[in-house]
Amino acid sequence: MSSFKIPTYIFSSIVLCLTTFSYHSAVASQNVIIDLNKPISAALLAQYNRDGIEIDYDDTTVLKQVYVTEKDGAIARQLPSGAARKVKSYTFGEKLEVIEDRKDWYAVQDRIRREYDEDNDGIVETDVVKWEKVFVRKEQTGSTIPASLTSKDLNILAYLSIGEDYETFENGKALNDYLKIELIDKALFEKKRPLAVDFLSKDESIKKRNGVISIPTAGKVVTFTDKNVDNDGYQIFEYVGQIAPLNQYLVSGGYWESGDYKMIDKNSGETTQTFIDYPHISPNKKYIISAYSNPYEQYTDLELYRIKVTDIIPIMGAGFRHWMPMEEPRDIFWARDGYLYLAVTHSAAFWKENGNFNDLNDTFQYIRIKVDL
Repeated sequence: MSSFKIPTYIFSSIVLCLTTFSYHSAVASQNVIIDLNKPISAALLAQYNRDGIEIDYDDTTVLKQVYVTEKDGAIARQLPSGAARKVKSYTFGEKLEVIEDRKDWYAVQDRIRREYDEDNDGIVETDVVKWEKVFVRKEQTGSTIPASLTSKDLNILAYLSIGEDYETFENGKALNDYLKIELIDKALFEKKRPLAVDFLSKDESIKKRNGVISIPTAGKVVTFTDKNVDNDGYQIFEYVGQIAPLNQYLVSGGYWESGDYKMIDKNSGETTQTFIDYPHISPNKKYIISAYSNPYEQYTDLELYRIKVTDIIPIMGAGFRHWMPMEEPRDIFWARDGYLYLAVTHSAAFWKENGNFNDLNDTFQYIRIKVDL
């Protein structure tokens, strides 16, 4: 027979077995209405499993946007059934574009990667990414993000970089070395604010003139020149100040889609170290932490350095998946008790629905970090 009804308990087995159709077969149409309670041909089922339900992105209407509200994330499936093939995972807070509203499922549009072993020899000959219709349970989504950090969220990594080794973690991995991170309340955060330590001082004689900053050092004059152009050559510099204990000047740079902070040695004029964001120096002058709210990946890039006399030695770099420091106001400071204090928000709530970053004080949470070496 060419068609049959699929009992739920054997649905996944059929999906796994029927995978021998050519990639060049007709792609499933977005207009097909799928009803698992009605007969479906084995050939069409295999086609869904292999090639997905391709859509024309430019000709598809988005009904609304929803967010993944399930803390453990949501699963996109090939068909609206819990037994259907899993094609993608979404993390808490991700935005989904709904193109079809069903009883218990949303059909959403997304770019899905598919790999094909055309010759059945274990070698992928075809690798395709295309827009498809996939299905997510409604109960895993909501119209707003109830984003609130828990203690177990704080040390979950997207990546870890140590020396030449760089490893990414698609499903996250807990960082159990280098740093201890804990949630605190706002009262403690504000109590510690007057104890903030900052080794930066300003030399008012160093100013920008006609878009050029000239910094005199014992070895040479170091210049930074602005290029206010509307392309990737854009660069704007600001003199931040000097850090006397390390014998360094500090300059910030803003570029087309990035920024940094550079320490310039006051003797040689050479760049001692480049940081991803402002370098916060520990009260004992042994460590530096630089934490950047990455708006593109929507997580925190954090760098940890060791200070040895005036040398700055990288220890590790990490991407923290679930929290991001707030940018305005810039509430990051190292206090005399040896902790770095930060006002943060859940990464899922960093951006507001209007496209601006979250600057609502009543949504902030507070953490503190201690170097654990």
